[in-house]
Amino acid sequence: MTTVASHLLFILEGGEGYGVMRVWDTLLRGLPARGHRVSVLLLRDNAALRARLETQGIDVLHLPVASPSPRGSGRAQKVWALGRRGVAQLGLARRLAREIRARGIDTILLQSPLATMLAALSARWSGTRAFWMMPNSVSSGYPLDLNRRVYRALFRAGPLIPVANSHHTDGTLGPGHYRRHVLHLGIDTDTFCPGAGAGLQSRAALGIPEDAPLLGLMARITPEKGQAELIEAMSLAGGDAHLLLCGGPLESRFAGALREQVASAGLQDRVHFAGPQADVIPWYALCDVVLNTRTDPEPFGLSVIEAMAMGKPVLAHGAGGPSETVIDGETGWLMSAPTAAAYAEGIARALADRPRWAQMGAAATAHAQAHFSENTMLDGLGALLSR
Repeated sequence: MTTVASHLLFILEGGEGYGVMRVWDTLLRGLPARGHRVSVLLLRDNAALRARLETQGIDVLHLPVASPSPRGSGRAQKVWALGRRGVAQLGLARRLAREIRARGIDTILLQSPLATMLAALSARWSGTRAFWMMPNSVSSGYPLDLNRRVYRALFRAGPLIPVANSHHTDGTLGPGHYRRHVLHLGIDTDTFCPGAGAGLQSRAALGIPEDAPLLGLMARITPEKGQAELIEAMSLAGGDAHLLLCGGPLESRFAGALREQVASAGLQDRVHFAGPQADVIPWYALCDVVLNTRTDPEPFGLSVIEAMAMGKPVLAHGAGGPSETVIDGETGWLMSAPTAAAYAEGIARALADRPRWAQMGAAATAHAQAHFSENTMLDGLGALLSR
């Protein structure tokens, strides 16, 4: 695809997590390879990240701004923090607009919802545009739907254009007449591919029989990821399947409660805690089926397409992004509710399809390569940049 080369400014918070940073890494590598110039603004200085970006030849700006956090967890405190951050960003937006004009930047890219006002104002004052690559659903936790109202006002003003990672994420913005797009995320399907990482981890080291069905969940150990419901589902489903929980932190109170739950259910020999892993590919390779059991709607779910690209059928809670990435009965299975009973039914359905796992895995790989590759995502973003 032929695109018009742009000078892009990425706005990074400086402390992005796994999924968000994975997307940034893809874009920061792929867009310069397609002829675009790239600069990065770090809102919070991160020496390691700054050094890594500069090694890639990327121009890094650092214009620090106060980022007040809520004093407590109530709605009023969220509004207070949002207002304080907005005021702090007004001054930064003027400074940033000057930097944008001086560098000849024509497009801003951001993911953090906390940087939307900064991006919108600096884009307007510099005569550029900003694409908000929405990483998550929009929260409904603000009184009077304040956050959605602010977003829609920024969108209608023109320079800030939302680009959601799924139709589900787009839907959480609510109705509105403004430019909006959906762009599914993509991964490196040459890295995440069938056979990658094979043999680098051992079932025997974990006490898992070679012929036992192994289900794997690659997620932080937090309540919303559904580990508690999944362990209960393992007890309800019975059978000889093993469960691999790959993620951390293992020292948290919640992780301790999960271990107690496993012991109480008598599942010590079938539930395995692998802890956080820098490289998840060998752990995907170890599994027969990969799970996504997030209890609230998953905005997109990188682990879903990573697993499919590696030839693993995926069992996922169907709310949110997985309903757009998993083809039920062909590349995996979708579960109707985030409950232990529904997860147990999903496990039973997946195990009943064991003779089809290889066929479903091949279909999953083909589906991921066709629709969720880095090149597909970069082509889609390139089309937006060329408009």
